[in-house]
Formats: sequence, C-alpha cells, structure tokens
Amino acid sequence: MRGYLLKRLLMMVPLLLGITIISFGMMHLAPGEPSVVGNEMNPKVSAADVERLRSYYGLDQPLYLQYYHWLKRLARLDFGNSFSSDGRPVMEKIAERLPVTLWINLLAMALILLVAIPIGVLSSAYQDSWLDRLLTVLVFIGFAIPSFWLGLLLMITLGVQHGWLPISGMHSYGWQQMGWWQQQWDLLRHLLMPVLISAIGGIAGMSRFMRSGMLDVIRSDFITTARAMGASERAIRYRYALRNALLPIITLLGLSVPGLIGGSVIVEQLYSIPGMGLLFYQAVMARDYPLVMGITVIGAVLTLLGNLLADLAYGWVDPRTRR
Repeated sequence: MRGYLLKRLLMMVPLLLGITIISFGMMHLAPGEPSVVGNEMNPKVSAADVERLRSYYGLDQPLYLQYYHWLKRLARLDFGNSFSSDGRPVMEKIAERLPVTLWINLLAMALILLVAIPIGVLSSAYQDSWLDRLLTVLVFIGFAIPSFWLGLLLMITLGVQHGWLPISGMHSYGWQQMGWWQQQWDLLRHLLMPVLISAIGGIAGMSRFMRSGMLDVIRSDFITTARAMGASERAIRYRYALRNALLPIITLLGLSVPGLIGGSVIVEQLYSIPGMGLLFYQAVMARDYPLVMGITVIGAVLTLLGNLLADLAYGWVDPRTRR
C-alpha cells in the first residue's frame, strides 16, 4: 500500500505540471490584459501608461518566461500578489474566502448524501411501483429546474414576501452584538437557501446513480446465492447490495472534491456571499492572472487527491480491487 501511495503521489507531479501549463496558456489566450481591462474607455490612460503597467506586471516578457517565473514562485508555495488595486497576496485573499465556500459545499454534500442515498435505495426496492415513478418525476424536475431560477423564486417567496429567511450575505446587521447561540442561528438562516440550491442538482443526479447501482447489484449472482441460502430481503438490500452499489457514488464524491472550492459561483453571485466562486469569477473578469492561477492550482491538487481518495475508498468497499 505504501508503494502504491508513493507511486500515485509521484505521478501527480507531472500531471499537475501539465495542468498548469495548459491553464497558463489558455488564460493568456483570452482577450484582454490586466493593463487594458477597465481602462479601455478611460481617456486619461495613454498608451505609455498601458506599457508601464505591462512592464510592472511582467506581461511584456515572453510567455515562457512569465510561466517560468510563476513556476519558481509556486515551488516556494508563493502564488504572488493579486493584480487588483489592493495588491494583496493571493494566498491571503484565498484564505479569506475559502472557509465560506467550504462550509456551503460541505453542508450541501452532506445533504446530498443524506437524501440521495435513501431515495435511490427506496426507488430500487419498489421498482416500477407508483412510489418509484413519483420519485423519478421529482428527480427529473430537480434536474430540469435551473438553479438560478429556483434561487430567485425562493428569495422572492421565503425572503421578500414572507420574510422568513435573509436573502443576501452571511450575517445580519448587528451580528457582532449578538450572543453566541444567536450568531449561530443567524448564520444558519443565511446558509439555508444557498445550501439547498447547491444540493438540488446533486440530489437528483446521485439518487439516480444509487438506484441504478442497486438494481445492477441485486441482479448479481451472489445476491441470488444469498436468497437461496435464506437471507432476508432487508439483509440482502442493506448488508450486501448497498455496499457494492456505493462504488459509483464514491467515484462521484472523488470528482466532486474540487467543487468544494469553486462549485458555487451561481449561488454566491445570487446571494452576495463572499466565497471562492465569486472571487474566481471576479478574477477571471479582471484578468487577475496570479489569482486565477492560484485558485486553479488548488482545484487541480484537490482533483488529483480526490481521485486518489476515491481509489483508496474503492479498496475499502470492494476487497476485490485492493490489488
């Protein structure tokens, strides 16, 4: 196992290098530069000013030199400073926004697992019944509803018309003067709609995967053998079939790890939540190269680690794959 882990970790290095090369090149192929974006219509900004900005940011150098200097900083775990007006370090801006996005997406993932797995198991247990058809209709409605439209609908209904939940931000006015329990309740009320909107699509997709996996496993030979030996349907479903049906779910969880830091752009934009998704969107629009590359590298590392964790979890769930 140690040799396998070491081999996989070493393989991550060239993969990560290739990801950074492609991302760096594609980002610089996009039209516009930090020295130009936002200054196109400003008559006070001359061509000489633009060239000075390009020289200050190092954009007047060949692309391979820009990448080389960025890679040297990355080797020291230094993502550089943002090209925005504040000029703050990239890691400082990421560390400021990361906890918010992690909380939203971790809560959404927990909600997805708590709801989608029981729905998939229940739907497979009563295949082709009225309950299965009802759950299928609800799942496809969850697939079809655009998240931004549903978010706006909940804002109007629960926030504006009834005033049950706040519609923007993370805290209410005067949050610092509240007691600890009041602060937690206020935070929960602010997170309820964003977490629900983030989880709707995942619940729909994962419940379908769970139902399909359960049906495939139930038709397997070892399930037939278990029935012939007198095992109850409950034991077959929850003791034997469920564990094997979790394999595609583990794959999905591994692939969803990078979404923990950047998978809530629409939700954060809609509810004015200062998270990583909104930060990444603003960085792309402003052509803030160091900030975009910093978030991209973190997402790439999480993707590679997610795949590794998924492979290790495969071995835990299915002993046949351990070798």
